[in-house]
Amino acid sequence: MTTLDRLLRNAVERWGDLPFLLAAPPPVASHTRSSGRADDLLACEPEETYRAFDRRVDSLAAGLRARGIGMGSMLGASLRNPRDLAWSWFAAARLGAVLVPLNPALTTTEVCAVMRVVPTDAVLADRATAGVVGAALGADPWLIDGVPRTGAERLHPCAEAASPLTVLSTSGTTGRPKGCVLTHASYVLPAEDFGRWMKVTNLDRFFTCLPLFHLAGQAFVAAAVASGASVILARGFSGSRFWDHVAASGATLFRHLGEMLAVLCAQRPVPAERRHRLRAVYGGGAAPTTVRCFQRRFGVPVVEGYGLTETNTVLRNELHGARSGSIGRPTPYAEVRIADEQGIERATREIAEIQVRRNPVMTAGYLSDPGATASAFVGDWYRTGDLGWQDDDGYFYFAGRTKDVIRRRGENIRACEIEDVLGSHPAVAAAAVVGVADEVGGEECKAFVVGTQAGTLSVDELVQWSRASLADFKIPRYFEICDELPRTPTNKVDKSRLREKGTVGGTCTDLLATGAQR
Repeated sequence: MTTLDRLLRNAVERWGDLPFLLAAPPPVASHTRSSGRADDLLACEPEETYRAFDRRVDSLAAGLRARGIGMGSMLGASLRNPRDLAWSWFAAARLGAVLVPLNPALTTTEVCAVMRVVPTDAVLADRATAGVVGAALGADPWLIDGVPRTGAERLHPCAEAASPLTVLSTSGTTGRPKGCVLTHASYVLPAEDFGRWMKVTNLDRFFTCLPLFHLAGQAFVAAAVASGASVILARGFSGSRFWDHVAASGATLFRHLGEMLAVLCAQRPVPAERRHRLRAVYGGGAAPTTVRCFQRRFGVPVVEGYGLTETNTVLRNELHGARSGSIGRPTPYAEVRIADEQGIERATREIAEIQVRRNPVMTAGYLSDPGATASAFVGDWYRTGDLGWQDDDGYFYFAGRTKDVIRRRGENIRACEIEDVLGSHPAVAAAAVVGVADEVGGEECKAFVVGTQAGTLSVDELVQWSRASLADFKIPRYFEICDELPRTPTNKVDKSRLREKGTVGGTCTDLLATGAQR
């Protein structure tokens, strides 16, 4: 086994003058204007070879080392530009430091919550995120553009495969984020395996719009490095312009979330959807009907897999001849089973929890939280909180979630976090948040809110109240103002009934329909 830094150095030795980072399309935002022509879609950022990228990494690493960052240092990063985050990640790997990437959309309250769990020695920011991060830290962060770049000395690797590389903030059911510790092996082994079963060569071009502060985006970039492929780091997903971006960039592989494929299937036909070089898309969460629609309409194989922040990919289908509806079979480095809470394996085709045996790729645990780490396992098996079943040929199938976490547009959202914010409003007596199905096979957040006797609830006021403490992607799409919430015999809110019925007879507002949320 090797490290992420060694993976990059090997790539430079073999493919140094080949392109690594390709020009990316403009950011996806409501204010972005573009003619949509192929010649301006890729004009934002220049191409960067493996050798040039490596020099930037060395220079940034030297500057960070001059400021005291070294082996084991915790380096936070709140950066909008994915290239900045890519350089920071590999620079941290070169120094043996641990990167703590933050979603740049987080509010000061949310950054404070993460920092309490994952204290950092320093935080890199850009000019747009510096204010929020500085308010959370109570001190100025380091501006990425202000780190001295010397590049005069070639730094020697100091980490090992089992050394920590990142701490990712992950959602749980405990009411606060947890710091998931991932090692170099957590990325390198899956990256090398991805190259083998997806038949990646240095002629491939990876297209991703998944952020590098999440595992999926990081893992996709590491997989490209393992095979000398090029990467297009798009800043957001656009269903209407996706095929223009793919065709113009010459992308051959795309890393998807299930909802993205559903959005693409719902778009009106455009010429570019048959003028591209895309040979496969890989990801998870797409409904079988969506997979069939996508493959039939666009002629591109969909390879479904399964993994969590704590595990990386542990199940995946074959590039050709994938089992319809399946999330695949175990990777060479993983053992997966279907078992109950006590760890007793269940029979074929019986639904129970998906569990993963400890292996070199898995998380080293939750930072400074041995209790959460211990409770996540039954013996040597990690409890995913997801339900599934296995067929006679060893293929696994996803059957739902046991954890109270809502998966919205690629983000894991803790319902309790939204409930705490809504519950702090002086006119709110009780609040419950659940995930409800959206139009494209994903989930949206729905809040059920009960007012105090003296209070008058306004959805607009609740939205503004929430935005002071929550990122926009956590704001519920639906608000139902109701008289009471269903309760269990122990007086807990009965969320199973809320999910089952979808309403308790209150007045429901859809922010998307009113134009208050896009």
